[in-house]
Parts: sequence; C-alpha cells; structure tokens
Amino acid sequence: MTQAKGGNITLELDAPQSVQPGQSFEATARVHNGGLYINPWEPDRCTGEASGGYMVRVDLEGPEGQTRTQGPMCVRMVNVGTGTEEVTKTFSAPESPGEYEVSANAVLPGSGTETGDETEYVVVSNSEPAEPDPDNSDDDSDDGNGIPAWLTGNNSDDDDDSSPAAQFFGLDMARIKLYAGLLGLLLALWALSPYASLAAAGADALGGR
Repeated sequence: MTQAKGGNITLELDAPQSVQPGQSFEATARVHNGGLYINPWEPDRCTGEASGGYMVRVDLEGPEGQTRTQGPMCVRMVNVGTGTEEVTKTFSAPESPGEYEVSANAVLPGSGTETGDETEYVVVSNSEPAEPDPDNSDDDSDDGNGIPAWLTGNNSDDDDDSSPAAQFFGLDMARIKLYAGLLGLLLALWALSPYASLAAAGADALGGR
C-alpha cells in the first residue's frame, strides 16, 4: 500500500493472479482518505460542498503499456473510518504467456504529489486448473464411500484372502467357513444330546413292558 499527504491518502490495487492469453480482466484501484482535517490553503483541497477532501487522479497501467485514467475526483474525509473512491478498469492480457505488471498511481494535481506506484503481477498462461482423477479411489472401498469392501459383503472371491480374519489365522475364507460350519454342527449336537438320552431311556422303558 502506497501513500501521500503524510499517510492521509493511501492506495490499494487488486488484479487477478492468472488469466488466459488474450483474455480481458479488471484491475481495481482504491484510494482512501484517512485525514481528519484539511487546512483552507491546501492546494489539493476539494472545492464547493465537498471541501473536506482531496482531489485525486488515478492512473493505471496494464500489460504492454495499456493505460487508463480516471479523475481528478474528490476523495472525501468521513467522521468514522476512511473515505474511499474505487476505480475499476479493463485490460487485455497479451497473447504471449508470461508474467506481466499492472500498476496504479494516485496523483494530487494541485500540488503534484503522488503516492507512487502500487504494483501487482498477472500471470498469462495456457494451462487449465487440474481436475481430480475420478479413478483415484481407496483400494479398500468398493463404492468410494470409505467403507472397506469386506464389511459390505460385496467382496469377491479374489479379495477373500485379504480379509482381517484370513490375515489373522493365516487361512483362506473357504476353510474358515468350513471350520465354522463344523463348529456349529458340533454345538447343535451337544445341545441336542440330553434329548437323545431321554429318547433312549423312553425306548428302553417301552421295550421292558
């Protein structure tokens, strides 16, 4: 931020960081008046009803010597904060890629005082923003929602050996399922064994009659 009049007048400049070759773009200069008092003999004082301000001209320069000017205009003082005048101008980006300078200068014509150049740099490039790769998904997810495939029940036979159970026991899923089935059968037989004993006792009782 550059300044003049003891810091009462300050200048800001905004411009895009990058544009395409030949593209039109805007640069915006903002002149702020933070003064609290202007003496009656000030050569840059605004006249008439707007006497509580400074007369300022804004000169902008874009790529390849493009120039834009606005003013003189009155940048008034305010009771709270700063008075501001905004100047927006359009420039054309060069056809050749590279980094180009955009500058603004606030001039007070009555005294010839200037803030000096406020500068931004605009990159002219043919490159487009990189798009995310749709195939870059998690290997442990079937549908990209972050849920491992072995929890969804949608895993294929090729993925069975990579499940946590298989990795823990060092077995493939087919054997684990077989052992689980045998264990279930043994538990069922154990649960039914009292009933089998009762049935045998009943048969013996009937045979003894």
